Amino acid sequence: MISIVMPSYNSAEFIEQAIESVRAQTFPHFELLVCDDGSTDGTLDIVRRLMGQDDRIRLLLNNCRNISLNCNIGLREARYPWIARLDADDVMHPNRLELQMKAAEQDPSVVLWGSHARLVNRKGRPLRTLRTGPATQEEFESKRATGGMLVIQGPTVMFRRDLALEIGGYDPFFNSAEDLELLHRLVAFGPARVLPLALTDYRVHGGSVTSGKAAHQIRLIRYIEARNRAVLAGCAICPPVEFMRALDSAPAHVRLLEWIDGMARQNYRNASIHNAEKRTFRAVLCLTAALSLNPFFSLPRLGKRIGRSLAVRSRATLHSAGRRILGAVHAGGSGGPAH
Repeated sequence: MISIVMPSYNSAEFIEQAIESVRAQTFPHFELLVCDDGSTDGTLDIVRRLMGQDDRIRLLLNNCRNISLNCNIGLREARYPWIARLDADDVMHPNRLELQMKAAEQDPSVVLWGSHARLVNRKGRPLRTLRTGPATQEEFESKRATGGMLVIQGPTVMFRRDLALEIGGYDPFFNSAEDLELLHRLVAFGPARVLPLALTDYRVHGGSVTSGKAAHQIRLIRYIEARNRAVLAGCAICPPVEFMRALDSAPAHVRLLEWIDGMARQNYRNASIHNAEKRTFRAVLCLTAALSLNPFFSLPRLGKRIGRSLAVRSRATLHSAGRRILGAVHAGGSGGPAH
């Protein structure tokens, strides 16, 4: 049995599609907890209408103004031992829950299962596939041994509810990186793995990533990495508030470099958002800024993206050419003399 926690806030444009993707699951033994954080658009009307059609849907009315606190209410109210996450603008593929539950039954030691994710734009058009996270125990152990970041896309995960509650759920201090932070505390109890399949559509839409949010998220990730290394070394680490205070008091040139790096990452993310929304001119401006500010960050990522795009186009071209050749062979064969 699975409890799906779906935080929502003014999600009327997408939430019906998100909920219907849950209702369409081939694994029917679930409850869906829509944790609404004070929506003022038509979100609640949509949820209540769908509740009338399916008693597996529950609506929790919260006013936290904080995604971590909002999701934690869902964790506490959930009835079942596994928690699956889905945001109100994303979409589950029909067999996601079935495949993740089968994996959990086959390897009970794993405390969190994720998957790859298909990045889509506002209208649901596929952009690319995010292939992050360890697919094998060996990959997991190798990453953990270095203290590096384990990255599993938040809307794809399914994790043990009892362990999440034992460690206090999502930490509100880490908003914008709350899913990564929870992941790194959960793996103290067992491994995390992904199924190497795209089982969730992860929607990219909306406005630009603000510089403050991007820079803060980078700092939060730096703290998680520092904490990982401290755990490996058997050392204590200061609380995150003190860590941030130390960053604020660093020498001016260090803070300048941090600001430049943050601006580069912000502009690179914004370029992706603008491209997904077909705002080509803005996408080019942001990408140019990212490349200028920190080419060491931006160029490798751009190169990988171009490489993936060329590979997809090459496969499509070869497939099309193969079909044309087969068609010509069949046509030629059908017109020949009978033997």
